[in-house]
Amino acid sequence: MAETPSRNLLVRKPAEASATINKPAKSGIPTPISIDHNPMISEECIDYLNYRIQQEEYSSRIYLAMSMWLDNAGYVNAAKLWKNYSTEEMSHADWSRTYLLSMGVQPSTPMLNAPNQNFSGLPEIIKVSFDHEVTITMQIKDLASDSLKKGDHMLYDLALKFLKEQVEEHNKMQNWKDQLKSFGEDKIAMRLLDHEMKDYL
Repeated sequence: MAETPSRNLLVRKPAEASATINKPAKSGIPTPISIDHNPMISEECIDYLNYRIQQEEYSSRIYLAMSMWLDNAGYVNAAKLWKNYSTEEMSHADWSRTYLLSMGVQPSTPMLNAPNQNFSGLPEIIKVSFDHEVTITMQIKDLASDSLKKGDHMLYDLALKFLKEQVEEHNKMQNWKDQLKSFGEDKIAMRLLDHEMKDYL
């Protein structure tokens, strides 16, 4: 797991922010296409929202890789559930795209690294997923803090939307972690847990 990004992301260049994947250098991101300059959105905001798109799409790929591993390992319901998680992350990327387009800015289509595709079992996938959501939440908390400090209330409202969603994400992963702690990680417990996940589809 990558280090938690430091504060004040809105005033830094993309390459300086660390997260699950390295944010590409500014020269590596296609220049956003603006219809007209909109005084309500800054270059820092554009950089951050393009980064948010990248991170949400990468989250989707992480969960998709997990889903395929689970399917191949016989975890039928867990595979479907993580596939749903993957789809949800792509919809979160659309929130930032919609914001940029509403400001007359064409969002960038990010280049993404390949996520890990080998796992020791469902317990590892649950734990890695939990840690990943912590990283994403810290990124978005930085966005909320910086946008409020700068008086960008529209961007702050978007950040709150992301944070509300993160509460739900943590609730999901905390539930699975709690079950691992309470009932163990042996084959019988994993078989029962996979069966229970059917109720969350």
